[in-house]
Amino acid sequence: LEPRSTPSLMSSLRALLIAAAAATSGARTVVPQPAALTRLQRLRGGNVLATPPDGFDGAVAAGSKKAAMPADKVFRLGVFSGVHIGFGALLMLTVGGACPGLAESNPGLHKLVLGAFGLPFGLMMTLLSGAELFTGNT
Repeated sequence: LEPRSTPSLMSSLRALLIAAAAATSGARTVVPQPAALTRLQRLRGGNVLATPPDGFDGAVAAGSKKAAMPADKVFRLGVFSGVHIGFGALLMLTVGGACPGLAESNPGLHKLVLGAFGLPFGLMMTLLSGAELFTGNT
């Protein structure tokens, strides 16, 4: 262990021992929380996951932002996403076409290879680039 990780490990062990002692004795004890909370945890009051009302509010805010986008921007992002899906299809055909022996010996595996490289790659590029599928906004 590195020397910097030892205090956090020790505080975690201490908190675990306090909780175990409280559970066996029946006493109610407040377990100290680590001081280093992430920014997201601080915004959510120490919780890692959003509560359903927070998740709903976030979805409404994202939908409102998308609805307020100009039509030309939605069109451009849809075209970019279509290009990404096209690149995924090209990759699928390139990889699948390079395996003619696989298509003859095991057609099921060949179809699996085709599916594993096509649409997932295009959707990943769409997601990472920030483009929008046109069907996601209509």
